[in-house]
Amino acid sequence: MRVFVLALATLVSACGFQPLYAPPPSGAAPQAVIGAVDIPMIPGKAGHVLRTELDRLLSVEDSVGSPQRLEIALRERVRRLGIRVDESATRADLYLTARYTLTPATGRTIRGTVQTVATYQIPTAAFAEIAAQDDARERAAETLARMIRADLALRMAQRRSR
Repeated sequence: MRVFVLALATLVSACGFQPLYAPPPSGAAPQAVIGAVDIPMIPGKAGHVLRTELDRLLSVEDSVGSPQRLEIALRERVRRLGIRVDESATRADLYLTARYTLTPATGRTIRGTVQTVATYQIPTAAFAEIAAQDDARERAAETLARMIRADLALRMAQRRSR
């Protein structure tokens, strides 16, 4: 087993693989993966949660220099599932799609789209349905923030390696 792991490590290092958050080569200055980012307001409750979560996730990325601008357009769609005898739904999927544009001070603009789905149960009480949908919206927005951050980090690392 140890021989297999050693052989795999040798093969991976030979192909030029470098972990996204690996320390820089000796003598090189450390570099933020994404850098400082300015995010304008995003309309809606999901937009507020998304912006807050992105601010939290990207705050550790602050670096020297002018911040990049990250603009996000959100689209929300609810699809009802599991129909009861009285033709009312018992479950629903909340689809949240974000189209983002990262505009750096210098360099090329990065555009992308990420989507997530949050499923929730529809209770019989009207106000309980509102609370369940709000919870699903918050979960979806937090997931989107992590997806956007990962997508940006990957794209910027690919751009630096070229």
